[in-house]
Amino acid sequence: MALSSFNRLQWDFKKLKSKGMKTSQKRLRVEDSRPQAWIAIHKNRQKTYKDGSEETIYLKDGQEFQIELYNPTQSPVLAKIRLNGNYISDRGLILDPGQRWFLDRHIDSDKRLMFDTYEVENTETNAKAIVKNGMVVVEFYPEIAKTSTNWGGITWTTPSYYDGTSTPGIYYTNTLGNYTTPIGNSISGSLTTSNASAFYNCSLDASNTIETGRVKEGAKSDQTFVEGSGNFSSFYSWSDSIKVLPISRKPMTSDELRSYCHECGTRVKKQSWKFCPNCGSKF
Repeated sequence: MALSSFNRLQWDFKKLKSKGMKTSQKRLRVEDSRPQAWIAIHKNRQKTYKDGSEETIYLKDGQEFQIELYNPTQSPVLAKIRLNGNYISDRGLILDPGQRWFLDRHIDSDKRLMFDTYEVENTETNAKAIVKNGMVVVEFYPEIAKTSTNWGGITWTTPSYYDGTSTPGIYYTNTLGNYTTPIGNSISGSLTTSNASAFYNCSLDASNTIETGRVKEGAKSDQTFVEGSGNFSSFYSWSDSIKVLPISRKPMTSDELRSYCHECGTRVKKQSWKFCPNCGSKF
């Protein structure tokens, strides 16, 4: 009987350890019970490395990629994305239970996700300036189930998030536009909710430079979304952070002596191969 993907990864990991490989240089991320995100190329999940406390992958200049999103929970979640330190949209992507999605584009633009590199002087000041370059952060917000109660003959429904006072939190609202605290005390101020619209489903000295890169817009994408809505928490419960760095800064390890496709990362098992069997790129 074939091994499950989970058991196969565990088996591969143990086999690598038995050969004396330094597992501290990379981590085999196994899917678990929480929503997760990875970087993929042509739906081929890329290997991640440990750079201090950060998970890091390496891409070449102008390389387009996808963000693989997966929701293994039993409830919908809202995924919001930050690139280079900034949210790419006020809206997010709703992932139904068990849904996997390969996002290849920006949300508010139909341009693909692309990694663009450039060089800067290797100084302490510039190190601080480029610290958010290439950062891909995905935040997952859980769905809040609606509940209702009856006060004074009026049906009040939760959730709605109110942050107009010194004690923000979840409050009840009704169809008249009124709102109150869970214990019925009246408050004043403006009401904000998490029920917003969401998508469903110059020349430098080369000896003293460092290559960096930012996620930018690439070619036009044909990926589309369907409008949807939902009630999600105003605070995320899970997040994944991945640092994208130029391929020139990739450390060489013993297993890197093997050949891999420069486009999708598929291992070249035969020297006679002229094209990648996965993406068709020429070697």
